[in-house]
Amino acid sequence: MLHALLLCITLVSASAYAVTSEPTTAEPIATGLRFSILKTAEADVLEGMTYAGGSFFKKTTLNHIAVIIEHPQGSLLFDTGLGRQIDTQYRSDMPFWAKPFLTYNNVNPAIDQLQKEGVTPPERIILSHSHWDHASGVVDFPNAEIWLPQAEQQFIANSTAPAVLHSQLSPDTIQWHPIEFDSEAYENFDSSLDLFGDKSAVLVPLPGHSPGSVGLFLTTRTGGRYFFIGDLIWNANALATQAPKFWAARMIVDHDAQRAAESLAQVVGSQSQLPRLVIVPAHDQSVHDSLEYFPNWVN
Repeated sequence: MLHALLLCITLVSASAYAVTSEPTTAEPIATGLRFSILKTAEADVLEGMTYAGGSFFKKTTLNHIAVIIEHPQGSLLFDTGLGRQIDTQYRSDMPFWAKPFLTYNNVNPAIDQLQKEGVTPPERIILSHSHWDHASGVVDFPNAEIWLPQAEQQFIANSTAPAVLHSQLSPDTIQWHPIEFDSEAYENFDSSLDLFGDKSAVLVPLPGHSPGSVGLFLTTRTGGRYFFIGDLIWNANALATQAPKFWAARMIVDHDAQRAAESLAQVVGSQSQLPRLVIVPAHDQSVHDSLEYFPNWVN
């Protein structure tokens, strides 16, 4: 009887162990991805301009960045930041009334940083959206495919400055590649695009700031989780209250404020489901500082 009881206990324990040791599909499996932030320029602004509720007595610095991503299957760039031709682009296309609000200094183009460290320029660039401070460096990578959703390509065709500087995106040499999202849900998004097939880099739609804005989930080789959300918000402090941009800034730069609010709610929902998820706005220097900069890598 005792032997039978012990045998039962052993079988039950083995069965339980077999169940709990099965790999879960809830969390993406990292397969060697790493990334690094390239700071291409910066601008000082009042915090109150970056989100509703921010202080107008406190200055903050906005970064203009690109993100280099390396994976065993290849590398890519998420946004380009400000490129080698930004001064010419800005001088020829930026309306005079917008120049006091849309500024930059300390330019250090992504292509120059990569070449200095001997990093081969990626042949795939994904733009979070097509605004001037994200697309300036496109022409610095003539061999790269530029990935955008069709909605964003239409936005480029129908927009004028300052939303889009056509000197950045009109050259015939640009190799456009349309992003087509799958119907497969990812986190709390109804559609997604798995860039490497292992869920280490997954694009999701984030419309609002522009019609075809996209966000990028990254899972590094050590299991770190990051969500690059472009210009959906400019300051991570806005996450706590889902605060939009300051009303004047919102009128100038957001294509559809209501859709931006809906996308922000999805981002906040993702963070509540994944407490370790780091939300990375494209311009928040304090978040970027915590991740360091190229040539240092987040593994």
